[in-house]
Amino acid sequence: MKNYYPLLIVLILTCLSFVMCSKNEEIIKTGLFITLKDEAGNPVQGATVRVYKNVADTGITQLSDSTGVVYFPDLEVALYYWLAEKGCKTNRNSQVTLNRPLILGAVLYGYSILSETGTLKITNNSTEPYKISDSLLNTRVVYSDTLHKDSVYIAYPKVGSHIIHSEKLSTPGIGKDTLIQTACGVINTLTLPY
Repeated sequence: MKNYYPLLIVLILTCLSFVMCSKNEEIIKTGLFITLKDEAGNPVQGATVRVYKNVADTGITQLSDSTGVVYFPDLEVALYYWLAEKGCKTNRNSQVTLNRPLILGAVLYGYSILSETGTLKITNNSTEPYKISDSLLNTRVVYSDTLHKDSVYIAYPKVGSHIIHSEKLSTPGIGKDTLIQTACGVINTLTLPY
């Protein structure tokens, strides 16, 4: 019987170590890790980043650190969007969502490039729908969309010159162009027909 005591003690200590280690394991939380860079590839420190589930959601807001990173732990398993802003720079022309719900117990990664943007408000006062497009195609919100009568479309193009093409759906191929110069903090308005 004396030969079994050391083996029994080793077995008990091994079982206790497994039990103690399993209690100390940290549970990975559901989260979102976002990296922010400017157009030159430099990290954007101090950007205000808000994650939210829908327009009505007030969301959670944090600031990016010196490496351009912001981490949102303890999120629900849901589809999230984010808006990053620092001065006139935003991520509206870059990634704003993962296009999928978060995964329980996992941290997912997002990446956005902040660029200077303006605001373009297009109002259709016509009795007909129009097709609107931006010839430069340098916005995340591609205007190549139909703007129905008595409706408003808001886009956030990068700062610079844009040639906006509009044509009535009833007369495809026949349209008009107008030059819009977007600038930081300026809301450009375009009313159809022009």
